[in-house]
Amino acid sequence: MAKKSKKQFSTILVISLIVISVMAIIYAVLFQEESASLKPPKAIMPQAEKAKPEKETPVIPKTAQGKQKEKIVVAKIEKIPLPIKQISIIIDDIGYDLGPVRELLKVDADITFAILPLCSHSRDAAEMLHKAHKETLLHLPMEPNSYPKEKPGKGALFTDMNSEELIFQLEKDLAAVPYISGVNNHMGSKFMVDEGKLVLVFNKLKKKKLFFVDSRTTASTKAHAASVKVNIPMGSRKVFLDNNRNYDEIYKILLESAQNSPDAFPVIMIGHPYPETIRAIKDASKVLREKGILVVPVSKLIKGQTLSGSS
Repeated sequence: MAKKSKKQFSTILVISLIVISVMAIIYAVLFQEESASLKPPKAIMPQAEKAKPEKETPVIPKTAQGKQKEKIVVAKIEKIPLPIKQISIIIDDIGYDLGPVRELLKVDADITFAILPLCSHSRDAAEMLHKAHKETLLHLPMEPNSYPKEKPGKGALFTDMNSEELIFQLEKDLAAVPYISGVNNHMGSKFMVDEGKLVLVFNKLKKKKLFFVDSRTTASTKAHAASVKVNIPMGSRKVFLDNNRNYDEIYKILLESAQNSPDAFPVIMIGHPYPETIRAIKDASKVLREKGILVVPVSKLIKGQTLSGSS
C-alpha cells in the first residue's frame, strides 16, 4: 500500500514537472514574440530622433536663406546712387521764446537755427540746440535803410560806427551766442551795401573760423565782393519762406523746391519761428525726403566753397 502511494506520488510529480515544462516553453515562446514585437520601436526611436534635426535643418535654413537673399537684393537696390538734392532751412529770430524752439526740435529735419544776441533766451536757446546736436548761427543785427523807424535790436552794427566800435560790438554779440558755426545778417539793408564795413566784419569772422550767410535783405548787397576779398566761405539765401504768414503758401514754396532742375541746387531757405512755418516744415519734410530732397545743415552746403544766390 505504501509502495503504491509512493508510485502515485512520483507519477503526479512527473506529470506536474511535464506540465510546468510545457507551460515554461509556451511562456518562453510567447515572451519572445512580445520581445520581437517590442524591437521595432527600438529601431524607430533613433530614426525619429534623427528625423527632428534633419527636418529642422533643411527647412529653417532654407527659409532663412530665402529671406537673406531677399535682403541682399534690397540692399543692392538701396546702394544705387539716388538723385539726392540738398536744401538748407534756416530759422531766424531765435532767442525771444523757447516754445518755438521746442516745437522745431520735433520736426524730423536738420534745420539750422539763427539766434539773435543779447535776448532774454539767446544763451538758453544756444544750450538747448547744442544738446540736440543742431547747427546754430549768430543772427547778427545790422542797420536797415528804415532805421530809426525800424530798429534792428540789441547788439546791432551801424554804418556810423568806427572800426574799434564795430569790432567791440561784434565780439560782444559773438560771446552772447555760444556753439555757433557761422553768422547771418538780421535786417542790414543799409549795412550790407557798405563793402568796407563788411570786410572788417568778415576778417573777424574768418579769424574765428566762421562762415557767413547773406540773408539778402537788399539786392545791392556787397557780401559776395567782400567775401572774395577776405576769402571767407559764404552762401546766400535764395528763398524766403514766410513773407506771408500763410500755411498753404509756405507749404507750397517748400514743395516747389522739389520741382527745380538739378542745377538749381543747393538751395538756402530762410523762415521764422511762426506757428504756420513750423507746421508747414513739419508736414513737408517727409514729402521732400520721398522726392529726393534732403534738408541739411547750412554748413554742409557752403563750408569750403562760395555759393552765389539770388532773391
